[in-house]
Amino acid sequence: MDDIDFMRAALAEAEAADAAGEYPVGAVVVRGGAIVGRGRNTAVASHDPTAHAEIAAIRAACRALGRTKLADCTLYTTLYPCPMCEMTIKEVRLPRVVFGGSPYRWVREVKFAQAPFAPHGPVLEAECRGLFTRKLRELGREDILGYEESP
Repeated sequence: MDDIDFMRAALAEAEAADAAGEYPVGAVVVRGGAIVGRGRNTAVASHDPTAHAEIAAIRAACRALGRTKLADCTLYTTLYPCPMCEMTIKEVRLPRVVFGGSPYRWVREVKFAQAPFAPHGPVLEAECRGLFTRKLRELGREDILGYEESP
């Protein structure tokens, strides 16, 4: 399997989150060519603002591997991680993060240069970013979309 295959697995998690009424973000943690953790956003249903896909995938991987550091793993996430997830990625020492897309202009313009890990991507950007943008339109989040589309 390669980056595209693992991103497709993360995208499947994002689609499941979307079907459940969540923001459509999915993630998987990979070690040695195998998925060791999966996650999707569940913040709405759980009333937990920290229930992001990346956090869920990291927690699942740590449980599966029986440890708290993931220095030999890669995280695949359908969107570039938020600051909370970035700090968790740094804490567990994930060296590589592959992202599908970034819906936020400020991330693309500023954050890539400051990441506490090696970001790779975008991978399957149209699918990943499109799914998230569609959800923002459904929710009427013109505040985000307006900024995104401004020069």
